[in-house]
Amino acid sequence: MVSGLTEFRCWRRRGAAHVRPVNTRDRLNDIFDTDSARYAHLRALDPELPEHVWHVIIRYRPQVSSMQWEAVREFTIVNALKMKPRTFETVRRLMTMSARFNVWVWASMGTTLTVERVYTQNHVYRYLQERLPKHSESHRWGIVRQLGTIAENLAHTEVKRLPNLRRRPSRRPFSMADVASMHSWAASLTTPLKRQNAQALLGLAGGAGLRADEIIDMRIGDVDIVDGRIFLNIPGSRSRRVPVRNPWNRTLLRSLLGRTNPDEYVFRAYRFNEYRPRAIQTFLTDHPARVRATVSRLRATWIVAQIDNGLPLPILTAIAGFTSAASLNKHLAHAQPLDLAEYVGLIIGEEVAR
Repeated sequence: MVSGLTEFRCWRRRGAAHVRPVNTRDRLNDIFDTDSARYAHLRALDPELPEHVWHVIIRYRPQVSSMQWEAVREFTIVNALKMKPRTFETVRRLMTMSARFNVWVWASMGTTLTVERVYTQNHVYRYLQERLPKHSESHRWGIVRQLGTIAENLAHTEVKRLPNLRRRPSRRPFSMADVASMHSWAASLTTPLKRQNAQALLGLAGGAGLRADEIIDMRIGDVDIVDGRIFLNIPGSRSRRVPVRNPWNRTLLRSLLGRTNPDEYVFRAYRFNEYRPRAIQTFLTDHPARVRATVSRLRATWIVAQIDNGLPLPILTAIAGFTSAASLNKHLAHAQPLDLAEYVGLIIGEEVAR
């Protein structure tokens, strides 16, 4: 007679060949295949979505109850697809920040899940106060930036950003030798499109002090040529009209040569909805140069040049798109030093200001 233990061991030996172990990877793949089929109809929202991005979207699960995630999952997926992410980092950040926010709004407010009702400034700032009060300022800043971008792109509403406490001091202006090197770099690129893009960056940032987000939105129709002078009509929240400085205006003209479609972007590249100016960073990385033509330093160079030329601060504040003259303080450290003795007559009223 076989004991119970011996019989159990014999059963294990006899059945081992007929039982296929199921490991964690197989189980997760089965879940992915099921979920991918369940939400397959949503991929039509972004037919060009890369497969690896779709994997991140479908596999993502926040650390919340299954009931909460089930309630907001499709809403979260739809919003992510409409934002058209293209990289692992972008879609991972998008899913992480939006999913937890969506769950909180649904559970706390009982709000109908539409982008217009969920992505409001009131909800974003209550979320910071109730869920993220002890997180770092940089993390909170990133949350508001991401949720605000979704609100602007999908709900067409504005969410006020938190101040960036990590802002660096003003960039050091480029030297004349640096400027010459950048122009040589632009002329040396291998295709007309690349050369025109490089010239557009130099002309818009170096000649008119535009920010990266303003460059990315500038179209051919926003450029006016009046009596040989170039003026830029900058759209958006900081709308203004800015004349382009010599000799950068000739660089910008070379970028526009032969281009007549008013709706065409001056800088031509794919624009990511999540962060549209990324196209500029990608272009500069893909086409390295001895002196990198960063938009921030080109803008700083333009601002300091205007200060050195004695442009009245109210005018400079207006054409730079600043809300107050205090924004110029960090640039004054790079301006040319002035001799007080040369301005005594003006100070005491013996001379008339220009």
